[in-house]
Amino acid sequence: MGKLLTLFFIILCNCHLHAQLPVIQVPQPSAMDTYGININFPSHSNPSNPFVNRTSQNNVYDPNELIRRRQRAQQELDEATNRMMEIEKCQNIAYSLAQQGFPSQAGVPGTEHFRSAYKEINSMLCDSIPLNLERAIFLIENAYLGNQLNFEDFQKSISERVDYCKWRMEELKLNPQDGLAQNMAIFSLLTDTLKIKQPGTEKTITHYPLKYNLDDYDSQKDFTSHFVTTLLATNVGQCHSMPLLYLVLAERLGAKAYLSLAPQHSFVKIQDDNGAWYNLELTCRSILSDYHYMNSSYIKSEAIRNKLYMTPLSKKETVASLLTVLGQYYLTKYGYDPFIMDCIHTAESYAPHDIYSKIMEASYETRLTLEIAHLLNAHNPETLKKISPEAYKHYERMHELYREIDDSGYEDMPKEIYARWLRHVEKLKKEETGHRQPTIRKTVK
Repeated sequence: MGKLLTLFFIILCNCHLHAQLPVIQVPQPSAMDTYGININFPSHSNPSNPFVNRTSQNNVYDPNELIRRRQRAQQELDEATNRMMEIEKCQNIAYSLAQQGFPSQAGVPGTEHFRSAYKEINSMLCDSIPLNLERAIFLIENAYLGNQLNFEDFQKSISERVDYCKWRMEELKLNPQDGLAQNMAIFSLLTDTLKIKQPGTEKTITHYPLKYNLDDYDSQKDFTSHFVTTLLATNVGQCHSMPLLYLVLAERLGAKAYLSLAPQHSFVKIQDDNGAWYNLELTCRSILSDYHYMNSSYIKSEAIRNKLYMTPLSKKETVASLLTVLGQYYLTKYGYDPFIMDCIHTAESYAPHDIYSKIMEASYETRLTLEIAHLLNAHNPETLKKISPEAYKHYERMHELYREIDDSGYEDMPKEIYARWLRHVEKLKKEETGHRQPTIRKTVK
């Protein structure tokens, strides 16, 4: 504000001087030096009387020129004032961001569906209501789609596939209470073409296996292509939706199955009656070894030790990870908002090894730091620290998160590596190599 007053004073002084110019005797041409601007008087003027037609001869004394000068001075003052006000506004926004984070968009239509989904899933995690993976998946997808889905229709689609599994076990005379038999029925339903006899009728139902969406495996063409609801409607999915559908069917049947992660990938782990673990890879309809993922999926040993990958996640950890997905969906639709941090922090409370929550938090802090630095015109960390120590804390937190991510063993998987892995699993599917199969001991109904 001091600079503004100084500028204001200078401009006012200039206006005053222009308005009170003294009458100065114009020297005779013969007496003038030849340097500078040479003034040539018109022939009709009288050199001995320099004040004749002075308005037309020298516009310094033109009243219109004085008005124009005052107007220019006022314009400069207004521009300076506006610049100072804009700087002050940017600083106020920056200080607010540093203290409170990005502004909430709670009043924006559609955000209430995300907050409602968060509230219910959080109630599951803190054991206020039972954990329900099926319901949690529906909630996050329905929130993104603006509450356009019907839960009863979603349940009906799941129930239909659960019935197919039960009829399949009955047809094969498998014990419907045996967990491994249940898992094999689910895996067979999702990976094979089956002709299933409906009990009590002569009707035979043909059920086709899931198809992997090679054309849009990363949901760049259609964001909802990785939704479980999309998979149920089209029978085409990806490594996100396929394992989740498997786990929902297992939840309904009471079978034990676990989500597990690899870089940019997820699959299902199950355990047989002898305690051996198996990786069910739905993308290529195969049962793969740990060695396959270790050798082909860009996994560091540090990531294994820190339980980022290959570890079977508990049901609560799986539901918690969906809160991170909910935050990602919110970001896609509405941008950065403290709600995203609510999702991240709650997810980290129940799934501390979820690296994607940490990556998302690092992204949030990075964007926040850059916004604050831009508003404060801070071109380097030292300037940012000097202007706003509170803002500098976000810069420090950003680097702390990136150090934690680096130390965890995480490394971003290049798209070409993932594409190579897809070709590899496709080759495995065609070769139908003989992987060891889970052992079922209690098979007789």
